[in-house]
Formats: sequence, C-alpha cells, structure tokens
Amino acid sequence: MQIKSKSEALTLGWLDPRDDSINYAGVSFYNHTYGEYLLKIDEEPSEKQYFLKPYACEDDHTIYRMELVIKRKDGSFRKRQLVGTGYSDAETDDCVFINYGSKFKTLVLYLQGGKQ
Repeated sequence: MQIKSKSEALTLGWLDPRDDSINYAGVSFYNHTYGEYLLKIDEEPSEKQYFLKPYACEDDHTIYRMELVIKRKDGSFRKRQLVGTGYSDAETDDCVFINYGSKFKTLVLYLQGGKQ
C-alpha cells in the first residue's frame, strides 16, 4: 500500500452492491502524524468529522476503524465514537471498503487517488 502525501486528496465513492455502481462520495486526506485519514463525506454536514485508521493487520488483510468526533455543546472535543469498520487486502485493488451508514451502500476509499 502506498501512502499519499498529507495534502493530496483521495477519492471516496459509494458502492451500491445491488448493481455495483459507484457514485462520488467526497474526499479524504491522510495525516502522517496520526496515521489516519480525515474523511470529508458529501452527504454529511460539514461540521461532522470522520476519521479512518488501520488498527489490525493479519497477512495482507488490514482492518480499519471509522470514528466520528463527538463534541461538547461548546465545540470542544469530547471523544470519538466507532461508527463503522473497513478492510483492505490484496483483492481490494488498493481500496478500503467501509461498512458505514447504509445497508445498501459501502463507502470506498481509493488509496491510489482516483476512481477505478
């Protein structure tokens, strides 16, 4: 897996398993300091912050956590809440497939920068 630079935007897409169609879902940015991706999902309000971080690896299979930042009423950080999980391996072709939100759609992070 090739890690992109901190400022390079990576594409997010919605994969609909009913017909394998892919629709644009937003962008992501990799943060080298924390080893995680900041996800900017178009369907979500801009004040919501989502992060994707690898947390387990076995052979060539990597498991990811998708977390939502929960803030206090004054806007300060409170905690992160797990909202989804994802995976990548040799068969996902440099993509991370994330189970999040809809049972009819899967969020896909394209690690090589563009739609496949």
